[in-house]
Amino acid sequence: MSDMAQLFSLLAIIPAILGGFYIYAHQRTLGTLDITTTSVAYDRTRYQDLLDWDKYSLTIEGEPTQILSGEFHYWRVPDRTRWTPILKQYRSAGFNTIRIYFHWGYHSPSEGNYLFDGNRDIDYLLTLCEELGLFVLAAPGPYICAETQGGGYPGWVVAKRDLNIRHNFMMLWRIYDPKFANYEIQWMDAILPIIAKHQITNGQKGSVLGVQIDNELFETMNGMLPVGLHDQMRILAKAARDAGITVPLFTNDGFEEGGWVARPELDNKKGKKRFGIDLYGFDKYVIFAPSSSPKSWLINSGVSVGDWDEWDPKNMEKSMDKLESKIRSFGGGAKESPIFIPELQGGWFNHYQLQHTYDQIFDFYGEEYTKLLVETSLAQGVTMASIYMIYGGTNWGTLGDPDVYTSYDYSACIREFGMLSSRGRNLRKTLLLTRSFDSYFTKTDRVSHPNVKTSIPHTLNLQRQSIAKDQQVTFTFFRNFDRKKRETFDITVEDKEGSLTMGCYLPYKTSFIAVGNYTTQNGLHLIMSTIPILSRMVDPINKQEIWVVEPNLIGSMAFRNKEVTFTGNMQCDTLHPDGSAIILSFEKDHGWTKIESTTGSLYIIGLSKHDASTLFAEFQEPYWNDGQKKYPSLIAWGADNFFYNRKSKMLEVNHRPSETEAHIISLERIKDTRMTASDDVYDLPFIQSFKYEKNTNSPLSVSISFDKFEHRPVDFKDMPWEHVRRFGGKNPVSFDAIDYQYLSGHALYRNIFKTPVNEHKVTLSLTARHRATVLMNGKIVGGHTTYSRQLFMPGAKIGPDPWFLDKHTYDLTPYLSYGDYLENELVVIVESFGLNRQAFIMNDIRNPRGITYAKLSGVEEANDWQITGVDIRELSNPFTSSGFPDEEKTTGFKTLDTVHLNDITYKVPISVNDGVQWFRFRFDNELKKHTSSYTVPLRLHMQGEWTAMVFINDVLIARYYGNGDGPQHDFYLPDDLIQPKNNHVKILAYTWKDTEGEFFIAGWPVLAESGNLITHYEQDHKPAEYMVYKDQIKF
Repeated sequence: MSDMAQLFSLLAIIPAILGGFYIYAHQRTLGTLDITTTSVAYDRTRYQDLLDWDKYSLTIEGEPTQILSGEFHYWRVPDRTRWTPILKQYRSAGFNTIRIYFHWGYHSPSEGNYLFDGNRDIDYLLTLCEELGLFVLAAPGPYICAETQGGGYPGWVVAKRDLNIRHNFMMLWRIYDPKFANYEIQWMDAILPIIAKHQITNGQKGSVLGVQIDNELFETMNGMLPVGLHDQMRILAKAARDAGITVPLFTNDGFEEGGWVARPELDNKKGKKRFGIDLYGFDKYVIFAPSSSPKSWLINSGVSVGDWDEWDPKNMEKSMDKLESKIRSFGGGAKESPIFIPELQGGWFNHYQLQHTYDQIFDFYGEEYTKLLVETSLAQGVTMASIYMIYGGTNWGTLGDPDVYTSYDYSACIREFGMLSSRGRNLRKTLLLTRSFDSYFTKTDRVSHPNVKTSIPHTLNLQRQSIAKDQQVTFTFFRNFDRKKRETFDITVEDKEGSLTMGCYLPYKTSFIAVGNYTTQNGLHLIMSTIPILSRMVDPINKQEIWVVEPNLIGSMAFRNKEVTFTGNMQCDTLHPDGSAIILSFEKDHGWTKIESTTGSLYIIGLSKHDASTLFAEFQEPYWNDGQKKYPSLIAWGADNFFYNRKSKMLEVNHRPSETEAHIISLERIKDTRMTASDDVYDLPFIQSFKYEKNTNSPLSVSISFDKFEHRPVDFKDMPWEHVRRFGGKNPVSFDAIDYQYLSGHALYRNIFKTPVNEHKVTLSLTARHRATVLMNGKIVGGHTTYSRQLFMPGAKIGPDPWFLDKHTYDLTPYLSYGDYLENELVVIVESFGLNRQAFIMNDIRNPRGITYAKLSGVEEANDWQITGVDIRELSNPFTSSGFPDEEKTTGFKTLDTVHLNDITYKVPISVNDGVQWFRFRFDNELKKHTSSYTVPLRLHMQGEWTAMVFINDVLIARYYGNGDGPQHDFYLPDDLIQPKNNHVKILAYTWKDTEGEFFIAGWPVLAESGNLITHYEQDHKPAEYMVYKDQIKF
């Protein structure tokens, strides 16, 4: 009995021990640095006339402003001249802001070396944003995540063994490291003065609205696990202020956990010295791709697209529909600032060792997903959101971490090759609506009891009402998550003069925002519209208003009964009275209707679904337009892309060959003499047409030929080998490529040994990360890849990696030297997929790279191993090397006469007996001679079971794995990287089995809406490749 009593006593104190540890774990994260929330807070008293906020929105120079932003990674666009056309696409898609991650490692190849030249010239980038009228949310890290090597930390920082990178002592446990913090401050001192020059608070029309501190640094996870260090945030916030940052600081909780909320009232309270940032932000990734779902972290699931289930709308409802109340419940700054999502999901990334591409991920989400998610966010009162990504770009060189390969298309709104996809076009409809009604949409309250009911469940999200002084416009958020997937339903609206019933057409998993309780310039009162209104233009002087809508046969518009006259070619002949309302419906999907009252006119312009997908509206923010707000100043449709150049007063038009004319709505005279009155469909005085030249109605064919093929073998004997060595104290000899800074591409290892005289079997036991290739005496013995999407597995792309597992044994006996020469050269080349990125609570950035274990068996005397590679500290760009020290060698090449051409495909035999070799050749691109007239993006297609690293004009643009390690076969060639003449191609090539390497350069034959590549077609029915012709219209 006494033994049991002792046991019970022991069990009784366990909760006390756990409770004490829990309290300690929380208290220790509060830190000791004498930096308070107030001491680094935004000086609202000084700068509020330039930038301020309330719980609804930011106010810029006194104007409440929605922040509609998209992520842009300049470092994923290697040709700087392409920054401008990409950012113009952001503007034309309806965005007024971009968010930028600034990449520490990209700017700092070696300690103390910070480069801001050429493609790293961020002063130029921020100036460009100001010229284009784009605000900027600046995110300089130091940690950025972003599926890039080391989460943005430089390799030279990672290699310092005495540092706790990101203050991580181990997984789940951080300890503030002042040495590491000093390096973070060095980066901030280098980058922030450049950003500071462009702040809105300077009063010089700068673009930068705010600066983000770190990235997804949880204060707590799941409301209880303390993982964020207050001193870590304190020192970074102070560094920002010390470097001249005067705009608000913000952070992005990994998801809505209430971390780093500003509570200045706690600054002087004993034991409660929590630290907070000016603006609370949080990220929202709602639906994971099946190959990246939490299930795939544990088991190898989501590999086959055929096994994918469609995404469940219940997940979006659960994730999003209580967002507003949850954020406000955090109190403090989160209660009194705009609801802000610095990263709102805009697609998803793809992994190694999968067979599907971004096209299948695009199809999984569907073309309505981003619009649906943004509207669901807006329904929760969000007025500040940045979509990650809008244009993903390219992991050129070795920028990517082990999560991603060369393409970073992200299945985003703008595809990697530059086409605005149907997902982006659908999203634009939402952005144009919200900006057209900006004065009402920017400040709204949730309606607790909506005046709308629907006839089927899961179709009404919620309703918001403007708090504007002149009228309380309602915005009703319809979202079809009907479990039976019905597309039509009735809507009952309770108006103050009675109820009325209207039809609504809304396909499953789509949404739209219905405008109601709105009075037009001519005094007509809209009760509710179940027809999507896409944009509006107002003319208060002449008491007229123009709406652009997307009609359908089911929906309608309900107006309060008034003496009006209806004319036009789109509406039904008979108006349907319903109590005190009149119901206007449409029998055509395009045309116009005019509703004229005694005081003015409302024009309703209807666009077909296709024309609506090309809709553009030019919004001129008062900040960029001498205090004048034009929302919008012009509306256009009928082209792939429009952009209005404020300086030149030119409307830039990029149209596809299939498009024949543009229509433009403008209340001001258009000077271009080529403009004509619109045809019978749009025969209104303010609509004009611009017919494209006849010679632009046919696509241009891409024809690229290669010549001057040469090759040379890699001569391993002539490389700068050194013996593997110790790094610090009593540490064992290191094979880890991180220690040697061989962090771009490959690390190479060598062992010289003699053939045993007793003819023993010789084997090599090897573990490596990630792709090991074994050569004996110049011939390839074989290779293997160690990589996993699962946690705690060998080669884990994220989290702990048991480096000692996944051992492979190679029989070297058949490759031994005999006869007079018994010396053997064993070479192991190991390619890394990149450094892990230290995400969230992980401590994986130093997961070893290169060989992790090697043992030669059967030899009489084993020599020390040697290592070589390319030290990234010696490069200007630390991400652009193959890792082979001979990659710059220009001698030793011989004519390659084994290449043969089949149609457009070049084929070359590649054998294990050839070892590792370099190919080089050249090509011209005649289409580049007239780039002012058109754009034709190119792709490099590769096939065959070989491995290749492809350089074009000295830029590493493709990492190809034909054995299945990478799903990518088509690589985008950045437009401005390719020249009209003499483009140089260089390929590092090897194989694990004899094969034939195939490659060609062509255009992008894609589906017109999604941009998905068409891979199978009859040769006599080859699809046209994507291209646009360019023109300009003078205003």
